[in-house]
Amino acid sequence: MSMPPVDFDGAWKYALEHCFQPFVAFFFPKTAALIDWQEPFTFCDKELEQLDPDLTTGKQRVDKLVRVRLANGQTSYIFVHIEIQAQTDEHFAERMYCYHARIFDRERLPVASLSVLGDESPSWRPDHFGYQLGETNLRLSFGAVKLLDLDLALLEASSNLIAILTLLHRDAQATRGQPEERMRRKLARFRSFLRKGHKASDLRLLYRFLDQLLRLNREMNEQVRATMRQIEQEEVGMDTFVTSIEELAAEEGEARGLAKGEALGLVKGEARGEARGIVKGQCLLALRQITRRFGPPPTEVQQRVETLSSDELLALGEALFEVASMEELVAWLKRRD
Repeated sequence: MSMPPVDFDGAWKYALEHCFQPFVAFFFPKTAALIDWQEPFTFCDKELEQLDPDLTTGKQRVDKLVRVRLANGQTSYIFVHIEIQAQTDEHFAERMYCYHARIFDRERLPVASLSVLGDESPSWRPDHFGYQLGETNLRLSFGAVKLLDLDLALLEASSNLIAILTLLHRDAQATRGQPEERMRRKLARFRSFLRKGHKASDLRLLYRFLDQLLRLNREMNEQVRATMRQIEQEEVGMDTFVTSIEELAAEEGEARGLAKGEALGLVKGEARGEARGIVKGQCLLALRQITRRFGPPPTEVQQRVETLSSDELLALGEALFEVASMEELVAWLKRRD
């Protein structure tokens, strides 16, 4: 039975963009201790693309360049360059050096070069690049974490989002060509997420990672969704989380399609129409969730929900996991006035 390819790149890219601080703290604590996390950091994707020493396509890797402020009480900055490599590459260490040199040459700021090796070869462990030529001695040593080295029992016991992502990465590799085992692990990991008491925003991240890494064919996915609803009922007494994630994704997709049609191909109109359509889909989903939890909402509640912005509707979606009655929901809405 065939299975769709695992989206290693997409999962790690999303993790870097949404969990940058936890990522650095988990894998590279010495570097994390240097950074002032109270100050905003800046992703420099365009700059990194211009510096790419390897313009070939099809490489299984994720890379990020981030400008951060040092935690030394001074207004000094450094760059953090991160590569996540999912397969062995004999030129990997050379590329790490080229990036380091080009970033420093362009920015004249120190560069922390870090790598995560997500391949399946126990012997492939690049962590430096250099050469010696007469009186010349060049060497760059960079941070390198091998996912195969991390203890599975500790990963399974952890509530850390990056530890769980690492565990799912290992699960995806271990279940290649074994759809039944992958389905079993996917359901077991979902139950574990619920039991660990993650907040709603973290659950959404974990659910996304679960679908990107433990991918199954359409038929098996339908079985998994149905079982997940049963698990959610058993663990937390409701099944609104799985339903809300699926409905929001479906309605956002539908809204984007309608918006593009209404805009008649005009880029500005498409963007405005898409935004309006997504907010409308979010509103409809919120009202469905309210009805599932507490019954049909009073007219004033429905009208108030329809006035909420996209960010407020996302906040409402999370609040619905915590409010216990229609009265509490009304109080929550009043606090937004």
